[in-house]
Amino acid sequence: MKNGFLKGNKIFNINLLYVCSLIPIILFAFYKNGYLMYKNGYMSFFKSTQYIVIPIVIIVLSYVWEVYYHILFKKEENMDNVFNTIVPFANALCYLVCGPMDKLYITVPIIVLLDIILKFVDKRLDINQVALFKIILFAFLSILGMYNNANLYERAVSISFELPDYFLGRGIGEIGVTSAVFAMVGFIILIFNKYYKYDIAICSVVAYCIVGLVMYFVGGLKFSELLINSFTSGFLFVSIFVASFSNATPVVRSGRILYGLLVGFLSCIMINVLDFNIGMYIVILLLGLCTPLFNKFRVNLD
Repeated sequence: MKNGFLKGNKIFNINLLYVCSLIPIILFAFYKNGYLMYKNGYMSFFKSTQYIVIPIVIIVLSYVWEVYYHILFKKEENMDNVFNTIVPFANALCYLVCGPMDKLYITVPIIVLLDIILKFVDKRLDINQVALFKIILFAFLSILGMYNNANLYERAVSISFELPDYFLGRGIGEIGVTSAVFAMVGFIILIFNKYYKYDIAICSVVAYCIVGLVMYFVGGLKFSELLINSFTSGFLFVSIFVASFSNATPVVRSGRILYGLLVGFLSCIMINVLDFNIGMYIVILLLGLCTPLFNKFRVNLD
């Protein structure tokens, strides 16, 4: 890497912000699923480090694959495109939406394999890689009867969780999606990235809150129940990171707003009415495939 690379390579700096936005979440994921398990005697310290080691391995493997892809298939010698890729960010997100007991040694090859397959899929298809991975993993582990979002420590103490615990992310859920606090920290980092589609995240949260309030006032849903469902499902994480994933979202601003509103509206129904959290990812995948239609939705918002 030549001198001044970071200063001169704006795209790499943009993608570096994406990855950096996940660091607080990865550290909390280690604390929640690794350190607390070790501290309370459910896991050895060596095994607990997998929640730090695996995302690092995934990011490194992503870059290694990108090098081979550009050299062997694209016949490119310029490695700038390798460092400009958003793939490590996407693959790290895939890891974070895994359940803590989802046989992580299985998930890594699935992430890498899906990444390889999508390289050769028709580029006209706008596929949200994270949503597709989550759906495939859910189906695969459900068939094998291994799907479980609770680690052993959480199973033992879940009855003692209170609302602040759920807000901080101590509730049962996937590896890195439950902390509303660290999802918002990631959002703050991402808003410094001019290519981040923050309006999608904001619109999806606004729509979710509006539908949730309707359910509270009209549908009889308890407010505490609404909050707990929202935090344990990881909706904030999904709206900030997954729904706004740039490779499978509308470019036109009015299309992005409509897309975000639909994500929030439908996700609230999936989570609080159908009790089907995986439904969020199905919604995002299907809406992503409709991106060309959203890009035709042009309304003057100035």
